[in-house]
Amino acid sequence: MQNYHTNATTNINIRAEIQSNSLSSNEELSHRFMTSTKTISKWKNRDFTSDLSTRPNNIHYGLSDLQQALVVSVRRSSWLTLDEITEMIKEQNEKVSRNAIYSCMVRNELNKMPQEKRDKAKKFKAYDPGYLHIDITYMPKLNGQKYYLFVAIDRATRTLYYAIYKDKSAQSTEDFFEKCLAFFPFKITHILTDNGLEFTNKLIRSKTGNLCTKPSKLDLKCEKNNIDHRLTPPSSPQTNGMVERVNGTIKNGTILISDYESIDELQKGLTSFLVFYNTNRRHASLRKELNVKIPLQAVQKWYELKPELFIRNPSVFEQTILNLNQIIYEE
Repeated sequence: MQNYHTNATTNINIRAEIQSNSLSSNEELSHRFMTSTKTISKWKNRDFTSDLSTRPNNIHYGLSDLQQALVVSVRRSSWLTLDEITEMIKEQNEKVSRNAIYSCMVRNELNKMPQEKRDKAKKFKAYDPGYLHIDITYMPKLNGQKYYLFVAIDRATRTLYYAIYKDKSAQSTEDFFEKCLAFFPFKITHILTDNGLEFTNKLIRSKTGNLCTKPSKLDLKCEKNNIDHRLTPPSSPQTNGMVERVNGTIKNGTILISDYESIDELQKGLTSFLVFYNTNRRHASLRKELNVKIPLQAVQKWYELKPELFIRNPSVFEQTILNLNQIIYEE
């Protein structure tokens, strides 16, 4: 089988005959093979019969050599999603397109994750909206003051909420959870946290070695709202990997690309990213059967499927997000 250009008017046999009858005039051969004299002349002057490649001599890629090397290196080492790699590259150059990054992955045969990597990936059990992963991450010191970011992400929709505090006490945890109850548009049924003292008392031992049985402030809040508070196994932060990952995403979009001189500037930067994340950031790990890419779209889709899970309409939730003008900061 021979592959020809789409508009080719000759095949390799005709081309061979043209070359073997080179003493005949171009007009004669043109009439004989029903093609143009220009085509006859072209094949007379060639010593081969296959089509030339249509590949350009110089290819101008949408990524620089350094950016291409970075995409290849990150993809091979971590197998981050296309959207996550795109976000990382855009931090260096906003003009880079998602398609250019995908094309780079295709050229290097990295657009599909190897089956062994897929088999090793531990998938979260599927839950309806209302299962929150909660964690605390450190923010930069400002004027000598430490700050902590309390973060909550919903497993099903990937909707995100966070707030900044001066400490990570049980009282701050209780206050943050109250804000979560007011923010998320669906009923919260489960939360998953680590075993920090701000979340639970279960690992506190008395002088006699007995574990504490007194519920924490968060436990009491969960009991009051009929919410199942689950804990990760001790010394296994990877169990709460979803929120651990989003902690890095938040920092990559805020404190690692911008310098903040005051708490007000930090709040504004965090709020801007929170709005962007929920309303515009693509998320490849959302359930494929939902056919959505953005957390807000996932909320809307789940509302169509199971409206009984919700305590407010997604349009109200969207307006709540868009109206955010500051992360509430506790003095």
